[in-house]
Amino acid sequence: MSLKIPQCPPCVLGLISRLSFGVSLLCVGLVHYMTFTSFRAMVTEDLGYAPIALLGTIWAYLLPALMIVGGVLFVLGMFTEIAVWTSGLAIGSIPAGMLLKSVLSGMPLSSTMPSAINAFTWLIVLIFVVKLQSCCCDNGAKCSKK
Repeated sequence: MSLKIPQCPPCVLGLISRLSFGVSLLCVGLVHYMTFTSFRAMVTEDLGYAPIALLGTIWAYLLPALMIVGGVLFVLGMFTEIAVWTSGLAIGSIPAGMLLKSVLSGMPLSSTMPSAINAFTWLIVLIFVVKLQSCCCDNGAKCSKK
């Protein structure tokens, strides 16, 4: 865990965005577990076939866990690769899953696209967080102007 205070503006922004993103992702994962009955119903809604609905139920248990793990790791600034994998897998599965519902059940895109677009926004933020985090020298403790 890095406790160094960043000294350059890009590194300060990287720290702030990493902490904000991590806490936000952690909170979303926790809320999904706190309201699990309705969350599971939303995930499995309109999946149709029993085997696919079973996969939806399994994913309803895993998705919040991935968000929580990724969020905590981003906040702590530890195991960045695992944080990116867990967060990216969780967030990236949302647009794929929502649009799969439209394909499998004929659910209108007007019902699935808002969630897909929201998840793509989270993915864009994840990209910026990772880029800002990786651009700083010496974890942001001493940056030289180039």
